[in-house]
Amino acid sequence: MLELKLDRVSKQYKQKMVVDRLEYTFRTGVYGLLGENGAGKTTLLRMAAGVLKPTAGQILCNQCEIGKLGGAYRMKLGYLPQKFGYYPNFTVWRYMEYLAELKAVPPELVKGRIEQLLGDTGLSGVQSAKIKTLSGGMVRRLGIAQSLLNDPEILILDEPTSGLDPKERIRFRNLLSSLGRGRIVLLSSHIVADIESLADEILIVKAGRLAEAGSLQEILESAEGKVWECTVPPGQAESLNRRVGASSMKQLEDGRVCIRIVSEGRPAEDAVPVSPNLEDVYLYQTMEGGRGV
Repeated sequence: MLELKLDRVSKQYKQKMVVDRLEYTFRTGVYGLLGENGAGKTTLLRMAAGVLKPTAGQILCNQCEIGKLGGAYRMKLGYLPQKFGYYPNFTVWRYMEYLAELKAVPPELVKGRIEQLLGDTGLSGVQSAKIKTLSGGMVRRLGIAQSLLNDPEILILDEPTSGLDPKERIRFRNLLSSLGRGRIVLLSSHIVADIESLADEILIVKAGRLAEAGSLQEILESAEGKVWECTVPPGQAESLNRRVGASSMKQLEDGRVCIRIVSEGRPAEDAVPVSPNLEDVYLYQTMEGGRGV
């Protein structure tokens, strides 16, 4: 069985510890990473992709350190960084052909593979267009397509839906749902709904360490009894928001405000506990004074 293991992995830049002794084992399935900007998600994914070397610890693929595997590991890998490089004067088709050569895709498979991926990502109609003429969303879709050229066993996607409109995000989620079978997919996104709908396992990263990990149901249980709702006058709602912070505030027709709060204790006398959602858990794990690390 395919396995990717983080063995006490750390990454330090001067005095700043960006990833701190992180341990986790990935097997086939889709794993969603959530965390604030600067939490270490991108650094972690770059190490998993072999772009960065850990300061300490190891990343193992089927019990072998990925640096020692070299090209054999890269053949297993598909990677979409937050900002991926491309040649603006290349056409979409030429760019895909060029990367297929770099990824050593067998020549007899290249044409069919490119046609399939451009169709899956909605780019068939612009295959002859130069990349510099594409919209930001189309360029992002091209990045997704190139990451799949070699039919990778391990797929690493850093903010893949950034720049995609809601319709494109749905197309991508449907594509990724089918891709998750039989491979390891590591997905980072700031869009909680994407992680919630896609991931078999969710990892919440805080200050370079793992704050919470598990299935959606397991993750939600970690915030049980910590999410509250109450309906109050606008002035009280603003006061509560300043004091404890609201995860959502909704103005009602009668002028009052329905406020949702993530808090260890009851934030107001008439607040009642409600079932948490993933956004609530994310706030709970990353808020100042939350469980975190």
